[in-house]
Amino acid sequence: MAVPHRVRWLPRGNVRTISATNFLAGLYQSALNVVLQPFVLGFGGGLTAVGLLQALSARIGGLVSALVQPVGGYLADARGRRPVAILGSALTIASMALLIAGAAFQREPWALPALVLPGFLCMAAGMVSSPAIQSTIAESAEPRRRVSAYATATFFWVLPGALLAIPLGLASDRLGYGAVFGVALGLESANLVLFARFLRETALRADVHPWRERLAATLRPPPEIRGLFLVVAMDAFAWGLAAGIINGLLKKQFGFSNLELAAIAAGWALSFAAFLPPTAALVNRFGPKRVILFSEALGVPIMLGWLFSSRLEHFLLVSVLNGLTAATWVPVVSTYLTNWTTAERRAGALGSLAAFRGILAFPAPFIGGVLFDTMGYAAPLLANLAGSLAITVAIGFLLKDPPAAGVEVGGAPAP
Repeated sequence: MAVPHRVRWLPRGNVRTISATNFLAGLYQSALNVVLQPFVLGFGGGLTAVGLLQALSARIGGLVSALVQPVGGYLADARGRRPVAILGSALTIASMALLIAGAAFQREPWALPALVLPGFLCMAAGMVSSPAIQSTIAESAEPRRRVSAYATATFFWVLPGALLAIPLGLASDRLGYGAVFGVALGLESANLVLFARFLRETALRADVHPWRERLAATLRPPPEIRGLFLVVAMDAFAWGLAAGIINGLLKKQFGFSNLELAAIAAGWALSFAAFLPPTAALVNRFGPKRVILFSEALGVPIMLGWLFSSRLEHFLLVSVLNGLTAATWVPVVSTYLTNWTTAERRAGALGSLAAFRGILAFPAPFIGGVLFDTMGYAAPLLANLAGSLAITVAIGFLLKDPPAAGVEVGGAPAP
């Protein structure tokens, strides 16, 4: 018989460490999000090729990240959070090394399949650590403060995007993509040291099920969160059609430079960071379901804004709404799930959510690229718009608020 994990509350140390690693990751990931799609376009492919790579290797919603996260959830529950966090960082470092090599040989046709594709896949595989890190945050804060802990960690991931996205976008225009990938490698190396030195284990393993039984349980989410699984998968598919390839769309349709794309990303990051602090208060006042509903409904004006915009300043204005929808989605979905799950199954459930979302949604960027290449700029945006409307309705029927204090072993509400 398996013995449930014992959980230690470490509210300051672990959240502080993860916030620090998020800050360093945010310094380069915002720039990566800007330059990766134009980098692939530089090899001569169209949006269909960009969409295919995005479908396979996106860190959120890609097929590879979807497949590795249930494994990461199992390992985090069975072996502990800390070693899986270290593994994810090591894989990300390897991906940056491959992309540096790919940038050095960007004029060679063989570099795309031999260096860039493995680099993208390795970067997606680095998401194996996501369930471990999210579980550590949940287990390092009291249940009623989890949304604040998630918002804090997310804030330190988003804020650097406003600080370094524009300088790194300018660097990629003037020095080449290899400079951005080199900065990313250095910052992620620092993260590896922080995880190894300062992250403290929250799950103390006394006994575990055999891995097949454990992994099978991971792929069968509790009934309380199955509605969330469907909503998140639908959201990932709909937003993957246009938002998932938006930098490639803007590059092809309007010819924006990497610096201009970085300015849009910086506007999004500023808005995201600014709206995170009040998100915790909104969840505590109205419950996570209503906040998730509000977040999804914002997809309608965002898609309309992208559809009718043509100048940089227009897209900067839309980026404010885009940041608001992210701020009211990312930490709230994590809080919803962790408050419905117990410690011994939490990382597995997080990995299962990522798998369900990714397997159902991974074709979306490829479909969006095909829509653009065959029907024009408006087609993927209209498809995304229709999806946002449908999901907003679905949230009202499928979700119910979890107990504010979370659940104990067996699913009973905590006192």
